[in-house]
Amino acid sequence: MPPRPPRRTAPRGVPLLPGYRSPYAPTSCPRTVNEPVRRRRSPAALDVEKKSDTPNRVLPAGPAPASFSWSYWSRFALVYCCGILTAMSLGKMAPVAVELRGALGLSLDQMSLVTSATTAVAALFGIPMSYLLVRFPLRWALVTGCLVMAAAGFLGSRTGGFGSMMATRLVESLGYVAVVVAAPAVIISMGGGVRRTTALAVWGTFFPGGLALGLFAGGLLSARFGWRTWLAVAAGALLVMGVVAAIVLGREHRADDDGEETGVEDTGVEDTGVEDAGGGAEGRAGAAGARRRFVRPLLLALGFATASGSIVAVVSLLPTYLHEELSVSTAEAGTLTGGVSLVGAVGGFLSGWLLRRGVPVRRVFTASLLMPLGTAVAFLSSAGVALSALGAVIVAIANEMVVAAVFATIPAVVRAPADIGITNGLVAQIGSVGSLAGPPMASFAVLAADGWWAVVPTVLLVCAAGTVLLRVSVRRPPA
Repeated sequence: MPPRPPRRTAPRGVPLLPGYRSPYAPTSCPRTVNEPVRRRRSPAALDVEKKSDTPNRVLPAGPAPASFSWSYWSRFALVYCCGILTAMSLGKMAPVAVELRGALGLSLDQMSLVTSATTAVAALFGIPMSYLLVRFPLRWALVTGCLVMAAAGFLGSRTGGFGSMMATRLVESLGYVAVVVAAPAVIISMGGGVRRTTALAVWGTFFPGGLALGLFAGGLLSARFGWRTWLAVAAGALLVMGVVAAIVLGREHRADDDGEETGVEDTGVEDTGVEDAGGGAEGRAGAAGARRRFVRPLLLALGFATASGSIVAVVSLLPTYLHEELSVSTAEAGTLTGGVSLVGAVGGFLSGWLLRRGVPVRRVFTASLLMPLGTAVAFLSSAGVALSALGAVIVAIANEMVVAAVFATIPAVVRAPADIGITNGLVAQIGSVGSLAGPPMASFAVLAADGWWAVVPTVLLVCAAGTVLLRVSVRRPPA
């Protein structure tokens, strides 16, 4: 038998003569040398691809970034730090409440008004502020909000009475609403792709992070330097952040490494099927169409309000429960509650990780049902402080998972890019209403039932309703 001749080969990627076929290739295989193999996809694989293109998956349209973008994430970190420092204003008064009451001669009711002024203003003016801010570049609304808060905070550190302190807090609250409304839209405007979903989910952790920072930093600095110095330092941090944001975000950012442009045009709406829901609403403008535009954002905001009300109710009642039932000192109970809020931020990062891996957002929203479970562990525990704290941590993590998913879902529930800012205001206002209504509702249930056990069914009913609202908000309407 004659020896087999050597097979003619070529380096990878370099073809042989045009039309050349290897003499040892099967006659049923018409491929030329170096031609890639084309494999047919099975019907099951095609079915998986069809199912993956649903509005429940909030991964925006556009190619995923090929590599880590330092420019993108540095800008996001700047916006996130602005949110952290603005949320710190909600917690900066609690550590100095006793000292502030003594210095300014405030009653308990007056001190409560000073502390809750920011949430009250957001509950009243979230939507009007969003309508006002959409007329201006949102990055400048973010910068202006930081600078207004810095100026009002510094004036608040120099006040000498209730009237002037309340006035500065109200002005500071307007700046807070401006930042909360503008920041998510700025993040969306920085580009699409998978990283936007992660960024919006991480943004959802700004509130517990800022609140915990205000509690801890305020306690440390005010104890050593006094309440006026602490308020001035907080204002100075916002001033520095506002100036840096004005310099960085004021530049025109064009195409990034995956080709998107700045501007709110890239919202991922085409990926979610939301445009089909209206059947060409832009071409059939009318009163009914205008109302339908915000049905899904309204459902999303109402679901967000249930989560906000539940976590605020649990966190506000937990120190009293620990003090009265488990004999924990007031200072220790406050510190423990601040730690619970800080640990809860882990839920936001977990939510972003799940959404980045393609988990449908409707499944992430079911984490809201873990909040009643954690409430039962926290308020019905007879094993001691550790188990009660563990239950509160479960509530905080589950809440942050839902909150992060809500922010990541905003681009998927709007019909037009112009509605993003208004939707942010809707979420901020209705969520603040939930934060204000949650503690009185839970307190009334405890007093009416004459027992702490009543907190559990109250949170269960609220979270069950919220889960339904959130899941319906991301469901594709019939064509």
